[in-house]
Amino acid sequence: MSVLSLPPLELGPGGPPEDDSPLRSVSTAVAVLDCFADEAELGATRVAARLGIAKSTACRMLAALATGGLLERTGSGRYRLGLRLFEYGQLAVDRLMLRDVALPAMGELRELLRETVQLGVVVGTDVLYVERTEAAGMNVRFRSEHRRNPAHSSSTGRVLAAADPALVTAILERGLRRYTPFTVVDPLRYRQILAQTREQGYATSREEFEPGWSSLAAPIALTRSGRPHPVAALSVVGVTSRVLGPRKPAVVQGLRRAAARISADLERARS
Repeated sequence: MSVLSLPPLELGPGGPPEDDSPLRSVSTAVAVLDCFADEAELGATRVAARLGIAKSTACRMLAALATGGLLERTGSGRYRLGLRLFEYGQLAVDRLMLRDVALPAMGELRELLRETVQLGVVVGTDVLYVERTEAAGMNVRFRSEHRRNPAHSSSTGRVLAAADPALVTAILERGLRRYTPFTVVDPLRYRQILAQTREQGYATSREEFEPGWSSLAAPIALTRSGRPHPVAALSVVGVTSRVLGPRKPAVVQGLRRAAARISADLERARS
């Protein structure tokens, strides 16, 4: 299920009527947003064809939704879902009990490793951390204002992109911006890292967003059509020498166990 969970609209054979009544405008906006449940990026021509409305109407609606933050415009001139839509959609996340299900395992992992543990999802081409638990008594902490980071430089973004070719395409189209001397900005190297992530089942980011800080992430998945589909990621972030030094095998083991536990608990909560 996409972040957008909307009931099907009954538009009739000609799509939404072309009038300017407030209710009709809302109906058209919902219909436009619903198009993005099946396709990551769309332009006005495609939206107009799918809904049976004039291209000018589609253009106006897409622009209005982008102005409101529900959509964002890509470099190609098309549109994709925006951050504000995700924020509104947190009610759906809450109903899935993602935070409630994840918090016990996150707390145990934090106490086991004495490192910051994060729960993240992808929004557009960024990672949004919807929950974070920090170990008590840590003298140095990851900067807590970092709630949204670029997906290409984060372990969470990598572990989710490794299972989502459309996300990889969007990330590469946006461009791999360098944040530190260690940020991977070569597309070929980025794809190689994603292949390695798929093979090993977890992702690593070594000081690619903030010097001195590194992270590891493992996917949280739900079963769809008989196969696990990552919907979020659990990550551990800390001083590089602590998370990627001699303790790395223990960090990876604890992280993967916690992510598997959350996945299983989320499946039970959904059923």
